[in-house]
Amino acid sequence: MSRSIGGSGGADVATVVVECDPSDVGPTDRVRDLDQLTPAARREFLDAVSGSDRAVDAAGLTTGDVVRFTEYYRII
Repeated sequence: MSRSIGGSGGADVATVVVECDPSDVGPTDRVRDLDQLTPAARREFLDAVSGSDRAVDAAGLTTGDVVRFTEYYRII
């Protein structure tokens, strides 16, 4: 998934995975355990977590989602 940013040039920015503190996860946040993801989305997520750029393009994950794995990770 990617989203455009307004401004000159309309840059295209990939959705990324960032580690977050469990206390920052709100009651209305959608939290998914890693094993709830499809196999393809799970591979994409794990590649993003272990990669240096943390970009993710996984079906079923949208901005604001939280994935619980070894830590909590938010999709931004």
